[in-house]
Amino acid sequence: MRAVLFDWDGTLADTAEATFRCYVRTFESFAIPFDRVTYTRTYSPNWYHTFRAIGLPEEHWPAADQRWLANFADEQTALMDGARGVLEGLTANGIATGIVTSGNRVRVSRELETHGIAAHIHACVYGCDVTQKKPHPEGLLRCLESLGVPARDALYVGDSPEDIEMARGAGVRSIAIPGGYPNRDALLAAKPDRVLESLRELL
Repeated sequence: MRAVLFDWDGTLADTAEATFRCYVRTFESFAIPFDRVTYTRTYSPNWYHTFRAIGLPEEHWPAADQRWLANFADEQTALMDGARGVLEGLTANGIATGIVTSGNRVRVSRELETHGIAAHIHACVYGCDVTQKKPHPEGLLRCLESLGVPARDALYVGDSPEDIEMARGAGVRSIAIPGGYPNRDALLAAKPDRVLESLRELL
């Protein structure tokens, strides 16, 4: 094993509740109610799926993006339990690490610096870097290429069915770790190669 790549939101970063709060505030500005039942029904790491599912007209999506990011900038989030130790342990043993996320480059890179783990991440592919969002394997393949690691020598760790499908499409073994987002049943139904209950089990 030469590389372990991670999703960011819900896998390394505990952002599920912050995401919910930002959706509530964002959709409120468009006079669209949003509650936990709707969150569970519409959640996807491709937030345009959520926009479409709640009936937000496509012409409002750019404005919703900006409002969500502005709302999220007011949030304080933490790393998932064990995340720092896992990253430090992997890099100490010469294993490359990377992040493949649908998240915004400015936001996620800021959070990497804030949490003091940027030095333990060797490559990042953000949502703006790809033309095809998860579960398409484009982002994962780009990250592997930048690390110079073939798919057979890598793992991808995520918390959503789209993560597992992306890994499968790239020919990478997958590890699922259910997090705070409302998608556990769908995650398990995606048939990851291995399911762990916490990041601490990864090493």
